[in-house]
Parts: sequence; C-alpha cells; structure tokens
Amino acid sequence: MSEATQTEVRNDVEKRDGHRLRKEPAHLARTPHEQAITDFEQALICAAEGFYRFAAAIMGPAARDHNLSGQDNVILQLLMTAGRPRGIGDLSRFANRDDTANIQYSLRKLIKADLVEKVPGAAPRETAYRVTEKGRALTEDLVARRREMLMDPTAAMPAFDTQLAEATRMLGLVTGLYDHGSRMIAGRD
Repeated sequence: MSEATQTEVRNDVEKRDGHRLRKEPAHLARTPHEQAITDFEQALICAAEGFYRFAAAIMGPAARDHNLSGQDNVILQLLMTAGRPRGIGDLSRFANRDDTANIQYSLRKLIKADLVEKVPGAAPRETAYRVTEKGRALTEDLVARRREMLMDPTAAMPAFDTQLAEATRMLGLVTGLYDHGSRMIAGRD
C-alpha cells in the first residue's frame, strides 16, 4: 500500500469512527483499537527500560564497580527469591526468557562480583547457582533503598494497590498473547 493510500485510509478511519488517531506510527495503528495497543506497547517499552535502569541504579556502587545491569540484578533477585540453588533452566522459565547465553553472562558477572556462586551438580548440566553472603548483604541494602524510593511514595497513592493489581492481571494476559503469537510465528517460519 502506498504512503498516500495509507494516509487516506487513516483519514477515512478518523472520520468514520470519530476518533482522533495520531499520524504516527501509521504503519502500526490505523484504528482506535490498534492505536490503544500501540500506545500500550510504547508505555511497556518505556516501563521496562525504566525498570531495568532502576534495578541497576538501586544496586548502588556494586553495579558501577562490576558493570552490573538491571538484568543482572533481576537474576540475583530471582536467586534470592528461590531460597535454594537454581539452574539456568529454572531462572529462564521464571523470568520468561529464552536468551540462555545472556543469563549465563549475567551469572558470570555476578560470580565475578562475588554475589553468586556455583553449586556443582551430579552432571555439568545440573550446575546450580546460589547467592553468597555478600549478595545477601547487597540485597538487604537494595530492599531498604527500594522501600524508600518506591514503596513509601506509592503507599500514599489512593487506590494504587488496586490499580496495580489490575495492571498486573492485564500484563499477564498480554504476555500470554505475545508468547502465543511468538510460538505461532516460529511455527510458520
């Protein structure tokens, strides 16, 4: 479809539905429904990037000293949450990730920073990882900063917990749609 035709289609949709659509990105949103999804996706991208920046910054000097990212912190916190040593497969499933090489890289960085250690298994593929005492101490500091920067300010917001619960439910549904779509595309290619 030519660019002129795309513009005509968008203008027709605007008149027909009575909704005002942004002119960009025309290739992603031609109806109010498509615009709502596109707006959500942009907000999701910004939220994810903001979250990972926050997750790195909240680690304080340890992140800077060891070049740790927000993704590395997420792996550390997944291990803390697990309460017992976990393998890469467990971490991958829990975080809904399929980039095993990046998870391994995060684990190498965390080991080098002495925040995580390997726990040998019966076979090389059974290697698991656990948090060290230094990793636990860092997490205690992190939790205190997180409480100060995130929990305390949001505690006073009216209906915040209810809205967050609804957003969490919707994100779960949308995650399922994206995962299903990814599987369908992989099956077609």
